[in-house]
Amino acid sequence: MPSPKSPAMKAYIRKTVQFIGKRDPLKLMASTPARIERAVRGLTAAQFKRRPGRGKWSIQEILGHLADTEVVYGWRIRRALAEPGAPVHGFDQQRWAECFRYQRTHARASLAVYRLVRLTTLAAIAAAPRPARKRAAVMHSERGREPFLLMCKMCAGHDLNHLAQVLAVRKKFGWGARKAR
Repeated sequence: MPSPKSPAMKAYIRKTVQFIGKRDPLKLMASTPARIERAVRGLTAAQFKRRPGRGKWSIQEILGHLADTEVVYGWRIRRALAEPGAPVHGFDQQRWAECFRYQRTHARASLAVYRLVRLTTLAAIAAAPRPARKRAAVMHSERGREPFLLMCKMCAGHDLNHLAQVLAVRKKFGWGARKAR
């Protein structure tokens, strides 16, 4: 794994955060599940499973990844708010995709998990006292100290990255691009 100060890790963080621009990450976190839901509306089971290329995830795999990643982000955010400075570990997304067989999961169930866990994460953030947000941070095993706001930016940027991938798959196969406002 790259070190927190490595050019590769800095580039990953920069790329992910760039997806949100100057927008409020918490507002994006609240709106993106519905946007992704709209982006996959009308797809058949076969379309969900179709991979856009060798080594590329299908929309179904992207949804499985979003569901699991939301569990991870939710836990990290809770940890940061309740236990500032607590250690958290990175995870190998490809291993998770293989181990949990994202290509065989039910796409709509993954989407429902993603949406529900996101709602509970946003509720946990809203319940935490404002001063807790200012001091909240975790010590990420791959990225080093990660303050609460950066975690929210990473989460929102991650969502938008995968939303763009879903829309690109639809476009590639001519499945009608959906408005995902």
